[in-house]
Amino acid sequence: MLLSAAKELRKGVQAATFSTASPDTVLAMPIGILFDFVAVHVIGEKAATADLRIDFTFTENDETWTMWIGRGVFNARRGASPDTPLTVTGTKPALVSPLLKPASAAKPVEAGKIELNGAADRLETFAGLLDTFDPDFAIVTP
Repeated sequence: MLLSAAKELRKGVQAATFSTASPDTVLAMPIGILFDFVAVHVIGEKAATADLRIDFTFTENDETWTMWIGRGVFNARRGASPDTPLTVTGTKPALVSPLLKPASAAKPVEAGKIELNGAADRLETFAGLLDTFDPDFAIVTP
């Protein structure tokens, strides 16, 4: 990191030449790790008062995971929750979009790739709690 900081001071912020979150990388993640990856995108301050629960059913292995956000913390566990207001169903490649970019979930729904059962507005709430990262961030310069 020291060398990266020195390079930034000399040449400015350099554009990232690779992406650690490529579609292939995300799809290769086990489902539990995928939810961990989503968890790092939660904005703690916005999620501090959130009370959100969504089930995700992965059709290729008939596995359901419940994710919930409460007190600023994102959690996910295998198994369905009896009191979940929304269940999102589809294949793993189709469910990556509503997990990482829930605001764009309308496209796979319209294409018939995922199915929403329940309060679809919960995805909008979820989208408002997630951050996107700029891979070209400054290390030492403001």
